[in-house]
Amino acid sequence: MATETETMHGDCPTHGTVKATRELPKVTFPPVYTAVKRALAKRRPFVCPECGKPVETD
Repeated sequence: MATETETMHGDCPTHGTVKATRELPKVTFPPVYTAVKRALAKRRPFVCPECGKPVETD
């Protein structure tokens, strides 16, 4: 499934300030199914691009 990356600055416990990312599915057919998948993905934490651990965001 195609995805798009959402980024935000955050604080990794190991690497300090990083540009954290998370993957969101792109809108496809059927849009209702995709809307549910996107809503669930937005609840996941941003992760450090270097170690993959969740980061603290403001």
